[in-house]
Amino acid sequence: MTTIGTSLVITGEVTSREDITIHGQVKGQISMVQGTLLVAPTARIEADIDVTNVTIHGTMAGKVAAGERVELTPTATVKGTLVAPSVVLREGATFNGKIQVEKKGTAKATPSKAN
Repeated sequence: MTTIGTSLVITGEVTSREDITIHGQVKGQISMVQGTLLVAPTARIEADIDVTNVTIHGTMAGKVAAGERVELTPTATVKGTLVAPSVVLREGATFNGKIQVEKKGTAKATPSKAN
């Protein structure tokens, strides 16, 4: 498991084959072949994300493509597009954008401008 701390700011591409927890900031792209991405409440993400599973507690802007599941918790604030076979928005989550439900394994992030 990899943890990106609150004081860390990454600009560019993050690629991983294991679970990642982000407490800091990432701008660019996040790609994971396997594992789960956890966006902590303190995280600020401006990126296109291509993962298997993601749980968002923090702030996110961009396209999120998950092969299995996207979950927005009550503390999440998300602007962009969610693409996955399963999308869960918990009561209290803030979402502004588009949701696209696709068959398992077909969701892919295509680069877009994260605003």
